[in-house]
Amino acid sequence: MTIAIACYLLAYRIRFSGEALQVFLPYAVRTMPIVVIAQMAMLFVCGVYAAMTTWSAVQRILGATIGGSLAASALVWWIHGDTGVSRAALSADWLLFTCAIAGWRAGQALWQQRQADGAPLMIDRAAERPTLGGTIASLVQHRELVRNLVMKDLKLKYRGSVLGFMWSLVNPIVMITVYSIAFTYVIHTPVEGFVFFLLLGLLGWNFFSAAATMSTGAIIDSGNLMKSVAFPRAILPIATVIFTLTQYVLTVVVFVPVMLLLYRVAPSPPMLLYPVFLGLQVLFTIGVALILAAGTAFFRDIRHLLEIALSALFWLTPIVYPLSQVHEKLRPIILLSPVSPFIVAYQQIFFYRQWPPLTVWVVGLAYSLGFFLLGSWLFLSLEDQLAEQL
Repeated sequence: MTIAIACYLLAYRIRFSGEALQVFLPYAVRTMPIVVIAQMAMLFVCGVYAAMTTWSAVQRILGATIGGSLAASALVWWIHGDTGVSRAALSADWLLFTCAIAGWRAGQALWQQRQADGAPLMIDRAAERPTLGGTIASLVQHRELVRNLVMKDLKLKYRGSVLGFMWSLVNPIVMITVYSIAFTYVIHTPVEGFVFFLLLGLLGWNFFSAAATMSTGAIIDSGNLMKSVAFPRAILPIATVIFTLTQYVLTVVVFVPVMLLLYRVAPSPPMLLYPVFLGLQVLFTIGVALILAAGTAFFRDIRHLLEIALSALFWLTPIVYPLSQVHEKLRPIILLSPVSPFIVAYQQIFFYRQWPPLTVWVVGLAYSLGFFLLGSWLFLSLEDQLAEQL
């Protein structure tokens, strides 16, 4: 119930700000009992609290949240009419509630596994189910394997090139030069420092997009390794995230100092938050990578669907436009786009030199923890079946 209340109030906070929030908040409080009761009732009806398999849990959670939101909307309009009710806030509430319940259910399942099986350093798949604690401990123990996988990808990418790893530093310099010329002398963008703004979002997006794309092949392209060596399978998608993270960090090391000097931007205290939001984005990306890696092993079409999804998601993320220029009714949709809170945070920290607003913190934390728990739960539940799909 606490999750339902928090999601509903946060949805209104995302939808409205300032004086508009003060106007609509009383309506939100008035309709909140109806929405919360309808959502909780649907969770019980769909059996979300009962023991179930992984796929059954996903289906029941989606059925419960969709049914609960539809029932809540119908009851609100039947009792209170259309006065003071925000359709955008109700839609945002559904998305937040779905992510929260999925993360809560995944965390509960992982905790139950830990309580039942403990957290051994080595995972004996013939004797017990893998747990989150045991997998994390095994990842630490197999850190050399993770490092070797990352180094292998880096060497393969730059194999045969003259500059080698230096290409990771040349690329951001070329990007800065090309975008600066294009938007300053060709397109004549009136926004001062627009190239800085654009690249902040574009680099963060490229990190996520590359990690998500590579993760779809993390399992299905490693059949020989999985069949010949015993190790935590989660290492494979996590290694792809670390590989793309390495490239992203190398780019940022060059990009940020150059842009700060070029546009004479003085360092400010909010910039110290960059590692925090980067850590949250990495956690979120690992969760997505685990979901995509396991899902692609069962459904190869995910690889192709992801290309379409990333194309649409790019324009739903405030990369080439600031969030402030989006129509107020559409801002919740844009802010609730999975990558948006991290991109907006980078823009706030470096471009505007401001502390990220509370909504960005809350949505970013919710996505990071929710997707990490959900991805861990799905991957560990399906891990023993992955080799059969290769």
